[in-house]
Amino acid sequence: MQLSQNEYLIMQLLWREGRPLSRADLLNGTTGRNWNPASIHLILNSMLSKGAIKITDEEKKYGRTYEATISQSEFILKCIDEGMPGWTQEEKTLSIMSAVLNRQDISEKELDLLEDILAKRRKQICFKKKS
Repeated sequence: MQLSQNEYLIMQLLWREGRPLSRADLLNGTTGRNWNPASIHLILNSMLSKGAIKITDEEKKYGRTYEATISQSEFILKCIDEGMPGWTQEEKTLSIMSAVLNRQDISEKELDLLEDILAKRRKQICFKKKS
């Protein structure tokens, strides 16, 4: 799923808030952008056509609200899949992890966090095997 920079900013806000947002919420929540209502309308329509967001009816008193149709993790995986066609899942995983781990500026804290994520995931997989 290809998103423009403006569309990605809106997605980040939706992911961070974790709830449906009105157009006014989106205008107010995207700092550093001074969109007028017409331009935000075009951006939202583009995102709707891409399937990145959907209109919700949860808070009718505020008009239309929008929410992400995909989580941030799912979006990242989709970008990887689209950006690495023909690669096996193992090739993608190992290449990406290798690139991240070999970055010159990776900190010890980041390495510790990655180790924690791997340990938790290993426990999940082992638990599934025992069930």
